[in-house]
Amino acid sequence: MSEPEAPKRWRPTRTNLVAGGTVIAGFLLIEVNWWFFLLVAAGTFGPGILRELGWLRDKDEFQRQAAHRAGYHAFLTVGLVAFLLVAFFRTGGTMEHPHRLVTFFLALLWFTWFFSSLLAYWGVQKTAARILIAFGCVWLVFTIISNLGPEWTGWAALLLHPLLAAPFFVLAWLSTRWPRVAGILLLTVSVLFFLLVFMRVFARTGGPGLINSSVTFIFFVGPLLASGVALLCTGKKSECPEDGEEVPMTRK
Repeated sequence: MSEPEAPKRWRPTRTNLVAGGTVIAGFLLIEVNWWFFLLVAAGTFGPGILRELGWLRDKDEFQRQAAHRAGYHAFLTVGLVAFLLVAFFRTGGTMEHPHRLVTFFLALLWFTWFFSSLLAYWGVQKTAARILIAFGCVWLVFTIISNLGPEWTGWAALLLHPLLAAPFFVLAWLSTRWPRVAGILLLTVSVLFFLLVFMRVFARTGGPGLINSSVTFIFFVGPLLASGVALLCTGKKSECPEDGEEVPMTRK
C-alpha cells in the first residue's frame, strides 16, 4: 500500500503577491483620491476574472473547488441579506448615508468568501481554533495596551483585564475536542454580543443606526458566529468516516 501524500503547506504565489500589493496600494492611495479604491477591486476580483476567462491557470483542482464553493456561500449570504434589506426599505425604512450600505455588502461578501475558503482549506475545527486564537491574541494585546501609558490604573488592572482573552483560548481548545459544545458556546456569545451592544444601537438610533454599525458586527461578531455554526454542523458528523465514505481533503 502506498504512503498517503503529505498535505502541502500554503505559500503565496506570484498572483497572490501582486493582488495583495494592489489591494494595499488602493487602500493607501484613497487618501489622495477615492478613485484609487478601484485598485482594491482590481486586486480582489481581477485574478478570479482572469481564471474564469481561462487566461490565468495558477490553481489546482482542490483550490478551484474551494473557490467556487466559497463564491456560492457568498452568493447565498449576500442574497439573503439583500432580500431582508429590500423588505426593510420597502416598508418605510431609511438611512442617512447610503454609501455605508454598499460598504456593508462589500464587507459581508468578502468575509463570507474568506471564511468559507478557510473552512475548505483547513477544515472546520482547525479553522475555528485558529480564528479563536487570533481573536484571543488581539484581545490580549488590546487589554494590555489599554492599561499602559495615560490609561495606567495600577498593576491589578494590568493583570486582571487580560483575563478577558482567556475564554477565546479555552474555546479554541474545546473546538478541537468537543466541537458541538464549542459551537453552542460560540453561538451564545454571539447572541449576547448582539443583544448587549448592537440592540442598544437599534434602540437608540433605529434601523439606520444598526445598518451603519453592521460592518463592525461582521468583523467583530461574524467570525464567532460563523465558527459556531460550522462547529455545530461538523459536530453532527462522525470524526471517523464510514467504509467507502469519501474523506474531505484539507490542507495545513
